[in-house]
This record gives sequence, structure tokens and C-alpha cells, in this order.
Amino acid sequence: MPRSHISQRALLLHACAIALLCTTAPAHSGGFAIREQSTTGLGSAFAGIAAGSDLSSIFWNPATVSLATGLEAEAGGSLILPNTHISGTATFEPAPPLEPVLGPSVPLSFLATNGGELAGPALIPAMYAGMPLNDKITVGFGFNGPFGLVTEPDNGKWAGQFEARTSELRTYNFNPVVSYRFTPNLVVGAGAQIEYAEATLKSAFPINAGVLKGNPFDLIGAFGGFNPNAVIDGNDFGFGYTLGLLWNPLSGTDIGLGFRSSVEHTLEGDLDVAHNPALGRVKISTDLETPDIATASIRQRVSERMTLLGTVEWTNWSDANQVVVKARSSNPNFNAVAGEPVQVLPLHWHDGWFFSGGGEFAMNDRTTLRAGLAYEESPIQNATERTARDPDTNRIWLSFGAGYNWSASTTINLAYSHVFFEDGSIDRTTEFQGLGGIRLLGEAEQDVDIVSVSVRVKLGATPTTATLK
Repeated sequence: MPRSHISQRALLLHACAIALLCTTAPAHSGGFAIREQSTTGLGSAFAGIAAGSDLSSIFWNPATVSLATGLEAEAGGSLILPNTHISGTATFEPAPPLEPVLGPSVPLSFLATNGGELAGPALIPAMYAGMPLNDKITVGFGFNGPFGLVTEPDNGKWAGQFEARTSELRTYNFNPVVSYRFTPNLVVGAGAQIEYAEATLKSAFPINAGVLKGNPFDLIGAFGGFNPNAVIDGNDFGFGYTLGLLWNPLSGTDIGLGFRSSVEHTLEGDLDVAHNPALGRVKISTDLETPDIATASIRQRVSERMTLLGTVEWTNWSDANQVVVKARSSNPNFNAVAGEPVQVLPLHWHDGWFFSGGGEFAMNDRTTLRAGLAYEESPIQNATERTARDPDTNRIWLSFGAGYNWSASTTINLAYSHVFFEDGSIDRTTEFQGLGGIRLLGEAEQDVDIVSVSVRVKLGATPTTATLK
């Protein structure tokens, strides 16, 4: 077998192994979405991504699977390197009948104000494949983690511990797609989403014997002393769809429109207090609905070597009003009654928007350079919406990338982005049924570096290749 064939297959196998073996350790983009699904897209700040850069455009627009001229596959990953810090102060606001004894508010000044680093490095893998069946129909798939969040302040004893210690949401999405070429200049596509989600939420729980007996003087001791973790665990499968079109109205102009539907999950699991099994546990469930996403992109060739790129994206975060955790069993230690809420996480988010522009420059037949700039409007726009679990803010993306045709059948892409976040203030009150609330006034500072690499390989031509386009 020729050395080039061995090398290209070895590259693809290594890339696939990385994508399959690495746990999706997500970092957030807008809300808890994960944007880093394409190395090519990252290199241009995702400008032009739904108009068909390569197979990774499938994530945004299933019609772009039609770009496969034979059996093709792509695999890669993005390494997220966050620089985050969170801090704050807490005040207890007791409910009657504790309020007349303790007063309207009690500063919990003995709690640490410094939460430390909020998030660590994360690896986001992605895989794609496509193959034409004839001169009209092309099939393929994408495998991604489209939503996720992993945050955990270094200092578990910080002032925000009653709202957030550990937050983990992971999704794994298999997206089979098919495209149909209606005319030489118009392709439509559709796909299914089969998504698995799992979540773990941990926070401090102010509880001891005195609290259970309603002794208000022991209540303060519970805040400063033994604060076990209240743990919520759950997982579920959900289903959705994708739609898209790819249109070439003029020579050198490509327009892509893509839509990813929301996916509904019912996460069922347990609420318990770690290290205190005597308190028992509560079976719980909560509904999680990921947002709809609509993307419009354009690729405009202005010369033989230069192409201008643009993207506008809308994300339907305004449907994320609140997360209600309901009890499926009763436990008086948690004031839990089957069928009733045990915790409500208010969100009241807004729709998210993403605007990007960039360009590609073909230096020669082997090397393509990319760059892009983007502005992303967060669904979280004020301090009462911003949580210690996800202190999201508006941001600017500055991106650079390059593609190298290592052989006629193998392309390697590299990309780097720096994301500048606005600082975000936090004003949240965590309610404890029958006890009152703990108000957190905090501040989050963050920026992120992202490095990405992918390998795309044409594994073989098909008899219909010569008839395409």
C-alpha cells in the first residue's frame, strides 16, 4: 500500500480515537451552548460557517453534507483554556418566624469572599462523515456535544456555596443527515438529533439537628460549620431535528440557512445530602429544554484567492424561564412532598445573538489562511439573571486559522481564538423552604483561549463523483 494512504488513514484513526475516548468536558459559549464544533469555523470566528466551509458545517446546516464528493470523514477537537475568577459576599434573609428573632438580614461575613478559579481546561471533540449516493442525494452524520457546562469554584467554602459548588451538564448528540440537490444551484437538507444528557448539581445545604428542630440560633452555626453537599443527579435521552438549505444564486456567492430544533429532556435522579445518609434522599425530576438555533451565513468570493465570510445566528434562550426541580417522593427532612417543587432555579434569559465577519485567503494550492471577528450577545443581561453556576456575559471573539492540504486526499486544519468577556455582576437569592433565602452579591471575571485541530480525509471516490456539480 502506498505510504500516503497509510499515513492519511493513520491520521484519521488517531483523530477518531481522540474524539471517541475523550469525555466531553464542556465549556460554555452563550448560555450553556458549545460553539466549538468546527476547527475551520473557529479559524474565521464562525463567519460563513452555514454556507459550507467543509463537512463540519453539517452542525449548522445539514444541506452542506452535499459538499462531500466521495466518502469523506473529519474528526477533531478544541482545547478550551479558561481564565476565570469568582468572588462575592452572602447575606441570610430569614423567613418568618425566624425574621423577628434574627432581623431582616444577617451578613454571613465568616464565609470566604474568594471563590477562586471557576473552571478548568476542557476538550470538545467532534466527528463528521458524508458520502453521495447518486448525483442528487448525499448522506452523512455529525457527532457532537452541543450543550454543556462544567464549573466548580476552587474554594468550596466560598460565599456562593449555597447556590453553586459543582455544576456539570454534558450532552452527546448523534445527527444523521441527508441532502437533496433540487437544481445545480439549490440543495436542501434535513437530519435527526438523538441526544443523551446527564447533569449533576451540587450546592451547600444549611442543615443540622438544630435547624431541623427550628432553633434559629443553631441555624447560623449551620452556615458557618457543617455544610454538606446537596446533590442533584439525572440523565435522559431526547430527540429533535435539523433543517437547512444551500443556495448558489450567483457565481462565487454561497448562502446557507440552517436550523437546529430544541431537544426536550426529563432528567430523573436523586437529591441527597452527602455524608449524612440519616437524612435519606428524595427522588426528583426536572425538565430541561435546549434552545432552537437558526443560522444564516454567506461566502462571497471577491477574487481567485480571497473569499469574504459572514454569519448571523439567533438562539431561542428566551424560553429558558426557570428550571423547576420536582419531588417524585416525599421526605420531611427536605420539606419535600411528591409532585411539588423542592427547588426553583429562576433564569428569565433573553434570546442570544451572534454576529461575525471574516475572510479566507488561499496562499497557494496547499495553504489557506483564515481570520475572523465576532460579537456574541449573551442571553444573560443583568445581575439577577446571572448565576454562580454560569456567570455568562457578552463577549468578543478574535480568531485565526489555517488549512493545509497535506495530500490530495488529506487536509489538516488549525485554529486559535481568544474570547474577551465583559465582567459580570451577580445578585442572586437562593431560597430554602421554611428557612428563608441567602443572597449572593458577586463578581465574575473571565477570558478564554481556544486551540483547535482537525483532520479531513477523502477515503474514496464514488461512481457518481464525476456527475456532481
